[in-house]
Amino acid sequence: MTTPESTCWAGGENSPRNWVRTLGGHGALPCSYTEWSGVSVGCFRFGDLSERVAAPRIGRHYISLTLGEPVEVEGILDDRRHQARVAPGQLMFMAAGQSNEWRWDGPTEEAQLFVDPSVIEQAANDSGYGQVALRSQIAVEDPSIRQIVLALVDELRAPGPSPAMMAQSAVQYLALHLLRRHCTRRGDLSRPGTLNGHQISRIEGFADAHLQSDIALADLAAVVHMSQFHFARAFKMTTGQSPHRWLTARRMARAQELLRATALPIIEVAAETGFQSQSHFGQVFRRWSGHSPRQWRNLARC
Repeated sequence: MTTPESTCWAGGENSPRNWVRTLGGHGALPCSYTEWSGVSVGCFRFGDLSERVAAPRIGRHYISLTLGEPVEVEGILDDRRHQARVAPGQLMFMAAGQSNEWRWDGPTEEAQLFVDPSVIEQAANDSGYGQVALRSQIAVEDPSIRQIVLALVDELRAPGPSPAMMAQSAVQYLALHLLRRHCTRRGDLSRPGTLNGHQISRIEGFADAHLQSDIALADLAAVVHMSQFHFARAFKMTTGQSPHRWLTARRMARAQELLRATALPIIEVAAETGFQSQSHFGQVFRRWSGHSPRQWRNLARC
């Protein structure tokens, strides 16, 4: 579940909060920061930083996406100098626990992820990698990670159904992508297994019984006693869909059943299928079916 900003934004000397504050960051959205299991996401504005500032070490991997104007950035990370002109849409990575000093030459806005190192370590273990280390880099072009960051920032602006599961699915993909593209690693990637019919039946039964709730990836993985990373990969291998997309399809099928067979108001149909608002339910339903819920109900009853 999403942690309230006042809670998750708290923290000590090595917290993301203190790190952002040390560098002069301010929230860029009404809700500028939130946290799910294994990852937190924020959106911040920074003024120019012409003099180098030493920031505290943080216990999470840092990934940022530049949203504002291009800036010349210099970072001294564990005594190694990184410098580049960072354009909008480019990324920066800093591995957890590094000493770090920063300066840049103008105001900027960033979307930031803070990823628990255990997420990548678990992914590496489940996938047959050896020990891994995230490479610290500046001005990185990676459309896949850019899309993940933007998707998680969208959850800050307008949380959808199952935000925790959506975030966890995104983080599992992010971990694998980082292993392949941005980590120093040893070992070979092994192919995951698939789920059997009994396991799929148990997952379907659990999902159908909890459609009104915020179902997380961890919840589905626990049904079949698997790690989240292994489950997500095995599920995709078996069904051809990510768990998040599969669950959305399940919600849409249930919504269509309720619209066709009952007289429930649309706001109650939204609640019965796990949506926090009627407007968001309508947006997802229209993308899924090509019609608004009301239009679909009228057509189904013709």
